[in-house]
Amino acid sequence: MNERDILIIGGGIFGAAVAYELARHGLGNRVLVLERLQPAAGATSRAAALVTMVRDDPGQIALARQTFRTMAELEQEFGEDIGRRTVGALHAAPASHLAVLQARAAGAAAHGIASTWLDKAEALARAPWLAPESFDHAVFFPDECYVEPYLFATALLRAAVARGARCTSAEVTRIVVDAGAVRGIELADRSTLAAGLVVNAAGAWANRLSVDLGLPLPMAPVRSQYWISEPAPIFPRDGAIVLLPAIRAYARPEVGALLFGIRERQPAVADARRLPADLAGFVFDPDDADGWANLAEGADELAPCFPALNTLGIAHYLTGPSNYTPDRQLVVGAAPKIAGLFVASGCNGSGISFAGGVGRLIGELIRGAAPFVDPQPSAPGRRGDFDPYAPDFLAACAAARAGKTSG
Repeated sequence: MNERDILIIGGGIFGAAVAYELARHGLGNRVLVLERLQPAAGATSRAAALVTMVRDDPGQIALARQTFRTMAELEQEFGEDIGRRTVGALHAAPASHLAVLQARAAGAAAHGIASTWLDKAEALARAPWLAPESFDHAVFFPDECYVEPYLFATALLRAAVARGARCTSAEVTRIVVDAGAVRGIELADRSTLAAGLVVNAAGAWANRLSVDLGLPLPMAPVRSQYWISEPAPIFPRDGAIVLLPAIRAYARPEVGALLFGIRERQPAVADARRLPADLAGFVFDPDDADGWANLAEGADELAPCFPALNTLGIAHYLTGPSNYTPDRQLVVGAAPKIAGLFVASGCNGSGISFAGGVGRLIGELIRGAAPFVDPQPSAPGRRGDFDPYAPDFLAACAAARAGKTSG
């Protein structure tokens, strides 16, 4: 394996996207992806997997738009089925939040993203489970979609491998740095692999590889969770993604049922050092292991919008760590003062939406090409020297999730 001089730590959606981008530009025979479990076995497979372009930040819009291009390449050039369902996104809100919807539509239009204002009947045709009295205005973005995250990530890896990249099962315990430059990585069995370029795409575990290098990453793993209802006729399989900014909730179809997430007033956050390699059975909050208390807390806001919540059963509950940052920017780019080290993390709950853009940006930085978006807002070292495990910092990351209103 030593002939590979670009090592990517992590086979989740970001690591897969970086491998794909490098392979697409002829660097596949230099790339080795190291994943300690199975590709996409961590937070990626637990994602709600909305892929949405409508954002407040122009740079993040550009990242998401690139993801749409990447998805099209996988489908058209490689014949991959990533489970994409282009059902559009309906943003619905009461009169008090009309300005929010207007700003979203105007911002989208400025970037060439189509939208249509719908009357109440038109909106309910796309989301018949919504209570008519719960909203006054609705704007529809027809190009938004969702995917199957495992299929998306593994398709990226297959396409990268088809162009020369390799993927192997191995646990990385340390990034080796000497004289201000990356020299390779150390594995759990104490063996080492030499390399001049390393991408830390270890997701929720990324700080465990970075802090000891003097590069604390400004992010922390916060609980992301959603519920899936029992199937019911009110949930059309081609129904729209729904975002309710007034209560910070979202929903999408899920095989005749409804997948939905709600605002957490006090999101649970973890110290990355205590996250297990295998997330199966990991609990963020022992007092609410199955999310019932959080669902009950949010039901007072959600039930008036989704009356069937009071009578339908919950079929599934999924939770996993998503890296949030206090400034809601990603953690993507070149490490300061360590030549050859790059970071791809800090998704703020939108890792599937940003994957193609993150892969492109890291690929451009590695190749020395002009970046298609400004990398400064997401610079890994932007916070300087600090303790990413300090309680006040963890609380700030949790607060960023509590305030999230977009998909």
